[in-house]
Amino acid sequence: MVKMQNTGLKEEDFKSKLKQLYIEEYGKEIDANIEIFHTSKSENPDIKDTGYDGTAVHFYSEKGGINELYVISQGTQDMKDWEYNLKAMFAGLEYPQARATNLFTEEVIHRLETKDELSIIGLSHSLAHNNNTTAHLLHDTFDKVYSVNGAQTNYYQLYYADKYFAEKLNKRFSIPVTDEYAIYNLDPTKLEAFAKDYCADKADNIHQVISLDDPLYAVSGTRGFFTLGGVKYIDINPDYPGLRRVFDDILDHVIQDFQTLAIQYTTVSQED
Repeated sequence: MVKMQNTGLKEEDFKSKLKQLYIEEYGKEIDANIEIFHTSKSENPDIKDTGYDGTAVHFYSEKGGINELYVISQGTQDMKDWEYNLKAMFAGLEYPQARATNLFTEEVIHRLETKDELSIIGLSHSLAHNNNTTAHLLHDTFDKVYSVNGAQTNYYQLYYADKYFAEKLNKRFSIPVTDEYAIYNLDPTKLEAFAKDYCADKADNIHQVISLDDPLYAVSGTRGFFTLGGVKYIDINPDYPGLRRVFDDILDHVIQDFQTLAIQYTTVSQED
């Protein structure tokens, strides 16, 4: 019996929990077959060596017209994830977990026996939102992405991951291809506007719920991050202002100094 790494439940127990949640939500049993897939079972080093942790749940019923795959990406869990956060979302230089998200989804699709039209939905929180959304922007991985309190998409990361985005940005801002770090000296406000316009056609498929008191929301206004899709903001503690205003008051050149350190760390790390 497979033990689900992200829940601590055996596979059959996990299925029972899903069925219970469905009854609680809809007041009836779900009439569909449920299959569970986890990244721990993948033999692809481009998935398992990145630290990416994902669970895919497939609901299928030919009679009920149900054919849905939910890819639940895990948020930050350990030091490997924290290091990835530094390299990917602060330095903006790496994206292997986002790539692994797409590879895992493709691997699961290939293992499914159904040939009917499949709806693919990404579910995420924290780091997982960055992984799911970046995978969607790069590879059209999902039909829909739903997130709660996510680490937002990063245009520096997208620059190094998407050659078409890089080409258009280089042309728009007259960046010489010989200067791979020139993007960090551009006006973040102009970069954010350019990135949002570039990703606008896929933003409609991204849906977020964000607490105004969440720490990730506090940092989401700093250089690199940009928010896509429909967002519902919730003020959980209206008596407290949250940390966003604190981070918004930090001058950009201060954040850039810390980002430079992150870039240096990432570069040295890549050189072993």
